[in-house]
Amino acid sequence: MKGQVQSVFLAIVMAAFLAALLPISAPAAQVRECSAAVPSNQQGHWSWRLIDGRKCWYAGKTVISKSLLRWPAAAPAAAQAKAEAEAVSIVTEKRSEPMDAQARMLDDDNSFEQRWRSRVTIE
Repeated sequence: MKGQVQSVFLAIVMAAFLAALLPISAPAAQVRECSAAVPSNQQGHWSWRLIDGRKCWYAGKTVISKSLLRWPAAAPAAAQAKAEAEAVSIVTEKRSEPMDAQARMLDDDNSFEQRWRSRVTIE
């Protein structure tokens, strides 16, 4: 009987100890502000997630939920102008119609077969 009481008491003490440690070790879910680039005076590791089509840089190694990342409410005008200046324009090229292509005949002296055979010399 005394052994059973001791084992139950030990189990309760261990459970209380583990319960006390959990809140300390569990990271608190906090909203973090995004940065458009890694700061020049960075300390530690920085990671990024794609938020609103842009790289959102934040301090830390762990991948956090996108719902916890926010862009600053009012971006400075200089940063906004820089982002607009960095915009990339895509030039689209009109392709020709494949059915309009015309085949051309190579000269017999310049055909692949002729060039291939000229590589080998028969003695």
